[in-house]
Amino acid sequence: MNWKQIFAGDGGLRAGWRLLIWFVILLGLSTVVNLIIIWVFHPRDHAFLDPLRLMVADVVPGFIPALIATAAMARLEGRSFRDYYVPRRGLFGRQFWLGILWGVLAVSLLVGMIAAAGGYKILGIAMSGVALVHWTTLWIAASLVIGVVEEFTFRAYLLRTLADGIGFWPAALLLSLGFGALHYFTKPYERWEDFASTGLLGLFLCLTIRRTGTIAFATGWHAAFDWGAIYVYSGRNAGEYALGHLLTTAWPGSNRVTGGMLGPEASWFVFILIVLLFVGFAFAYRGRDDSRTSSEA
Repeated sequence: MNWKQIFAGDGGLRAGWRLLIWFVILLGLSTVVNLIIIWVFHPRDHAFLDPLRLMVADVVPGFIPALIATAAMARLEGRSFRDYYVPRRGLFGRQFWLGILWGVLAVSLLVGMIAAAGGYKILGIAMSGVALVHWTTLWIAASLVIGVVEEFTFRAYLLRTLADGIGFWPAALLLSLGFGALHYFTKPYERWEDFASTGLLGLFLCLTIRRTGTIAFATGWHAAFDWGAIYVYSGRNAGEYALGHLLTTAWPGSNRVTGGMLGPEASWFVFILIVLLFVGFAFAYRGRDDSRTSSEA
């Protein structure tokens, strides 16, 4: 193998080098942005589940660098965002709203199973009037931002390019493992259940991309599930209840039933839900593998 073969294959620059360039751009920009934020604003610690903090922390040092890095690589590779599962139009179209529906049903089923086991009780409504409108609007916006940012960052350029190199499902498995590990090592009170559930849910979202060819369904599902778990059903996440959560709730029972400090996504019932999601989606979207994903595996 000569030097040219190390860097380039039949399709141009090899996938590993493209990923390295993408990461260098992403991490470089993210580091600069974070330093500027610290230098200019001197941010203090805020509640983890503050919707405004979540939106700013995701968009400014996360999404903007990922967007710039992806745009730069699209130009270098002669591709469009559509090649990375990001539609120019329709990101908030039919598949997005189907994802919203599936996400609402999924989180409702999960909390329903916990409630049936005696692990969830609604004690009342936490707010009303102007406060209800204010916090509902903020949490819809924050959940949408989380869905867009995490799907774009983890399952757009990264998934497509890694799949170019090692195949779609090996890439999906590797990225889902990383998705679970990122939650496990960067959030407080983590246990293996949350590592496993977030990784497996990430793998499920890869399946939705495999069958639809777009991150639209995954974005809607992700936003709806987080909105339901954190705001509507008012569960904990990273040891906290959300600022402005909708309901006053009680979660009696063991961590295996309720998820404990980590909320419903760390309940053992989530693994039943994950099986149902895989089976249900594979059946509903059977025979619909996207040509760009199916040809790589």
